[in-house]
Amino acid sequence: MLEKILEEAVRLDASDVHLTVGQPPFFRVGGELFQAGAALTVKAVEDFLDVLLSSRLRRELEKHLAVDFSYVAENLSRRFRVNVYYQRKVPALALRLIAKEIPTLDELGAPPALKKFFHAAQGLILVTGRTGSGKSTTLAAFLNELCKVRPCHLLTLEDPIEFEYVAEGSFISQRELGQDFLNFAAAVRTAMREMPDVLLIGEIRDAETMHAALEASAAGVLVLATLHTKSAAETAMRVETMFPLVQRDAIRDLFADEFSAIISQQLVKTSSGRRCAAEVLIANPAARSLIRQGKYVQLPNVMMSGRAQGMQTMDAALKGMREVGN
Repeated sequence: MLEKILEEAVRLDASDVHLTVGQPPFFRVGGELFQAGAALTVKAVEDFLDVLLSSRLRRELEKHLAVDFSYVAENLSRRFRVNVYYQRKVPALALRLIAKEIPTLDELGAPPALKKFFHAAQGLILVTGRTGSGKSTTLAAFLNELCKVRPCHLLTLEDPIEFEYVAEGSFISQRELGQDFLNFAAAVRTAMREMPDVLLIGEIRDAETMHAALEASAAGVLVLATLHTKSAAETAMRVETMFPLVQRDAIRDLFADEFSAIISQQLVKTSSGRRCAAEVLIANPAARSLIRQGKYVQLPNVMMSGRAQGMQTMDAALKGMREVGN
């Protein structure tokens, strides 16, 4: 039954599938939810878990009542990101379809300014947005193109691995939380011993990982990561407030020195499908100064005056999409 549901998801070009006891399968297509089929029984969902979960993942689910992992449907040649959780004391699943091929930045409608960083020797680039805003896909597109134009050692730390990178001339290592490492911050510090040129941190969730990312940038690595924040100003504030008060002055200085760009994005429904609208803040003396002072509310002024550098506010991004008829 799971195989048929996944086949239907691929046929519909769905982005997500939701499987819950007592309800039919739900598919998200073009941002809208649709249901299909009969309500799922407890046995049906347990059968799904028997297919999806290894003994290690089963133990993790029992311990934490939730688990994230990637799953490859061999018959479909498609990869899914899977979240298993509990609701009303029974398991439920949320599956996200990973694109069969990594799209290009142009196909996504990602900001052209991102391409400026293909040859950056170091710095921290944060791609932010709500869940489902396409952060992982934007980063995958960036890294896929970077590895083609700049042979490098790319090391990724992910939860779970979504896209597989293959680029002639680049040495690529991909590691998954729970299988290849146990803690993001420790994994970043371990990774530095392997001398990567480019480091992807799937998501920065705590102060220790943020500090490790900033240290990696300071050591001469181009670091990319995601945060669940909705604007450049909120992102800069979030970086500071991750840390205790006694550390915040030092963290503002370190972040101001090390950040290269903040890309805050959302997916917008257009006549040609969903497209990426992105706010772009690129590090310059004005942005660094405001971050050192904690004057985050003034960062939009930097973006408005930095259009020649490729910066833009979210309002400007949305206006531009309307003007070209999207």
